[in-house]
Amino acid sequence: FQIINGNITSPKGFQACGIHIGLKRQKKDLALIVSDVIAEAAAVFTANKACAAPVQISKENMKKGKAQAILVNSGNANACTGKEGYENAKKMVDTVAEELKVSSDNILLASTGVIGVPLPMNTIIKGISKATKSLSYAGGNDAAEAILTTDTSVKQIAVNVEIDGKKVTIAGIAKGSGMI
Repeated sequence: FQIINGNITSPKGFQACGIHIGLKRQKKDLALIVSDVIAEAAAVFTANKACAAPVQISKENMKKGKAQAILVNSGNANACTGKEGYENAKKMVDTVAEELKVSSDNILLASTGVIGVPLPMNTIIKGISKATKSLSYAGGNDAAEAILTTDTSVKQIAVNVEIDGKKVTIAGIAKGSGMI
């Protein structure tokens, strides 16, 4: 493989955005990554029985091994928020699906940040609408910024690799710094 100067939107057919909606004071706090088509997907989840609502929803939606979008908010983990947190996570997925005109079963969700505080759903819903209108094939760097919490820099990579004689591009973003 060859590392290239790229990001999560370097593979053909992926759009993304990273915007500020008000979960954090100033920094970007909502990322949306969307494939033009339903994609094969794989995920690894915590085995902890007390996993957060976004993890529960994403586990359910990954059963078929397909995904078309992932919404990530930073600043609020939607963890330890009980039934309300689960309902809020479901509403987030349903809102993304409605805005993008895709199946909610193909939407993944991740939240990072403060634990035990309910999400400000009015802010989130308005933010999702803004995010779907902000998608761009050049939005990868913004998405990488929007998932950060205590990180000091973005973590992203893009590589070209040949598979069965065809050149393909694979990319990823990650977060995490000083995690317990």
